[in-house]
Amino acid sequence: MNFELRQLEAFVAVAEELHFGRAASRLHIAQPALSQQILRLEATLGADLLVRQRRRTALSEAGRLFLVEARRTLQQARVAQTVAQRAQRGELGRLRIGYTPTASAQQFLQLLGEFQRAVPEVDLSLSELPIGSIATPLRDDLVDIAFVVTLGQFDCDWLGEDIELRQLSCEAFVAAVPAGHRLADRAEIDVADLADETFAFLSRDLCPHWFEMVAGVCRTAGFTPRLVHQAGEVGTQLTLVAAGLGVALVQESARMLRGDGIAYLPIRHPVPRVSSGVAWRAADPSPVLGRFRAALPNC
Repeated sequence: MNFELRQLEAFVAVAEELHFGRAASRLHIAQPALSQQILRLEATLGADLLVRQRRRTALSEAGRLFLVEARRTLQQARVAQTVAQRAQRGELGRLRIGYTPTASAQQFLQLLGEFQRAVPEVDLSLSELPIGSIATPLRDDLVDIAFVVTLGQFDCDWLGEDIELRQLSCEAFVAAVPAGHRLADRAEIDVADLADETFAFLSRDLCPHWFEMVAGVCRTAGFTPRLVHQAGEVGTQLTLVAAGLGVALVQESARMLRGDGIAYLPIRHPVPRVSSGVAWRAADPSPVLGRFRAALPNC
C-alpha cells in the first residue's frame, strides 16, 4: 500500500465539505488536481470512497469508515512532526550525566535544575563518578556530559581533541582540621604548620593526581605527610577529620559538605587551585546536549 498524506488530507477535505469546489478552495489547489488525488487514493485502496452524483457528493460506507482512520493518521502525523521538531530544538530526548559528588558540584546541579525547568520533558539521568574517572565513561558513550573537578595541568592529561571542557569555577585549597585542634583558631596557616600532623588523603588508587599533588605540596613545605587513612571521596575525608583522625587539604567549597566538627583554614602561600567544569564529546551531535551547552555560563 502506497499513498501519501496529502491524499489523505484531500480526502478528508472532500469528506467534510462534500463538495469538490469548496474542498479545492480550502486546500488552495485546483479542482482537477484534487479529483486526481482522490482517484489515485481510491485506486490504491481498491475501494470507492465517494458516491459521485450529478448534484451532490456523498461518502460511501468504505469512505465513512476510512474517514475515521484518515483523521487519526493525519493527527498522528502532526504529532510525529511536532516531536521531531521539538527533538531537533533539544526540547525532547535524554541527557546522561556523570558527576563527581563534591561540594563544588552544587553549582553544576543548580544548572541542571534550571535546565530541567526550561525543558521539563528532557529525561535527565545522573550517575556518580569517582574523581579521576571521567574520560572513560565519556569515550565509551556511557554518559553525554560529565561534571569534572580538576587540578588544571596536574590531571587533565585525559583531555584530547575528542573531548571538550568548559570551566565553571575555580577555588582554593584550604586546610581542614578538627574543631578544637591547636590550629583551629588561626586566621590562616602555612602548609608547614601541618608538618607534625597525620593526614587523610584521597585514595591514591582512585585519585592518583590528587594524591601526588597534595603530597607534593607537603614536600615543597619541607616535610613528607604521614598518612592515617586514604578515603574514596571528600565526604569520607571530612568524616575522618571531624573524628580527630587526621587533617586534610580540601577544596574551599568542602565546608558545604560538612561544617560541624571541622575548622577550615585558608593557606597563606598559594597551592594549586581546583577547577570545576563540564566535559563532553566534541563530535556529539545531540540537540539536547547542544541546548545544555548553550545554557552554560562563560567563565
